Amino acid sequence: MPEFQYKARTQSGLSETGSLEAPDRRQATQRLTAKGLHPLSLQEVRKSGTATRSLRERFLAQLALLSPKKNESHGGENPRKSGNPKKEKTGLTFLQRLLELHSSGLPAGDSVKILSQRLSQPELKTLAQTLWRDLSEGSTLASALARQPNYFNSSSTYVIEAGEATGNLVPILTKVIDYLEEKQAIRQKMLASMLYPAFICTVAVGVVILFLTVLLPQIQGMLERLGSEMTWSARLLIGGADFLVHFGPVVLAILAVLALALRQWRQTQSGRARTDAWLLRLPLLGKIALHGDLFQLGNLVSTLLQSGINTTETLRLTERTVNNRALRERFHTARQQVNEGLSIAQAFRRNELMPDLALDVLAVGENTGNLAQSMTEVTKGFRQELTKRLERLTTLVSTGALVAAFLLVALIAIGIVTSVFQVSQSLSL
Repeated sequence: MPEFQYKARTQSGLSETGSLEAPDRRQATQRLTAKGLHPLSLQEVRKSGTATRSLRERFLAQLALLSPKKNESHGGENPRKSGNPKKEKTGLTFLQRLLELHSSGLPAGDSVKILSQRLSQPELKTLAQTLWRDLSEGSTLASALARQPNYFNSSSTYVIEAGEATGNLVPILTKVIDYLEEKQAIRQKMLASMLYPAFICTVAVGVVILFLTVLLPQIQGMLERLGSEMTWSARLLIGGADFLVHFGPVVLAILAVLALALRQWRQTQSGRARTDAWLLRLPLLGKIALHGDLFQLGNLVSTLLQSGINTTETLRLTERTVNNRALRERFHTARQQVNEGLSIAQAFRRNELMPDLALDVLAVGENTGNLAQSMTEVTKGFRQELTKRLERLTTLVSTGALVAAFLLVALIAIGIVTSVFQVSQSLSL
């Protein structure tokens, strides 16, 4: 019977190592759980005592060796940057077609080959042909996808790597597609909610430009010929227009220089860490950024755990996908504490990674041996909170835009009416 060496955490939070015999890895995990232990790592060993690795562990070990060392650091850059929304939508469409073929029993490589021949949309076809070329040269599906960072973000490729390593690619692809569809839905909802205020603002700006460039000069010339003074509202509009004409380009140039300097500073490690920490402290945007990262983090952790990846490897892979540097710093510290024997809920609580209610749910999941399901439930809460805060943001922006447009139009209306009255009084005199 195979023998397994394990490192586990006891219910009191202490780390324990040892070995046991079991028919397979699943039953070994069940026996440890029955003893009240939470497995941190589980490794099959030969009878001679030399450790052997499963296919999944060998794959993950090779992945760790191939990954640049700076990516293991909590301060390093993400090795794969996500692309623009349009290309990510194209990548999502490709994954949907791939899942349709692969879930019917066709191997992933053959599915990509068929897609490269059958797809009619030019961009999709080119993407499928590129992926098939990489696969035919010996690359794994995850490696081929990782070479197209504009279409597939790092979170998706890391999860697909785990799915290939464990042989559970279909459920993993389903999970990835669900996550990407939710992400697209949130983005489209935000864009749709911003269309109306954007239209109102555009119309208001057009009216202002028309008034300042056409109507107001005519009224001003007429009042000057009649020897009358401009009304206060007209003078205010003219003064604002003169300020924009004379100082507007200077202000825009200063803002452009500041934006460029900020962008250059953010490309440094210290600048990125500092600005990300500032972002988390912003009243509304900070919570949106936090819950967005927590939603992605929780989704990835639950997916990896459900695919059979142990806790240590799950946290290592997840750390590489956390976008916010300040949050990644906390996650890195928590991951080290978990490796030293602390529970995930305790480590996350010490580093203030998640709200207390979510941590209570995770603690229950760890104690019952159902951490993956608990993380799934927690992720749903993050998604709901993210959606709620995005709706609040769009409401505030929409209201602000409408109020600004109303004030501009009202000022113009007052300027027109008072100017007409001034002209009529001058004519009556």
